[in-house]
Amino acid sequence: MYYTTKSPSLQRLNSDKGKWVTYQLRLKGITLTEVAQRAGCSLPTVSNVLAGRHSSAKVYIVLCDILGYSTVSDLFASSIRSAA
Repeated sequence: MYYTTKSPSLQRLNSDKGKWVTYQLRLKGITLTEVAQRAGCSLPTVSNVLAGRHSSAKVYIVLCDILGYSTVSDLFASSIRSAA
């Protein structure tokens, strides 16, 4: 799970996946502000990642940790299955 932001394997969430991740965070009582604090970035960065406008390895690592996924690929795969 040690991706850099220049990694070709670092994908972006699309809007549906981002909404699914946001919903999963709400179920756990986690705010986007808390995600930003844990990732050491700003709230707009987290919002942009979840909207699919940017990718961020730091944000993905925190999301995986909070949601219980071992890799970003697992997180994306789960969001795809659930959104379908």
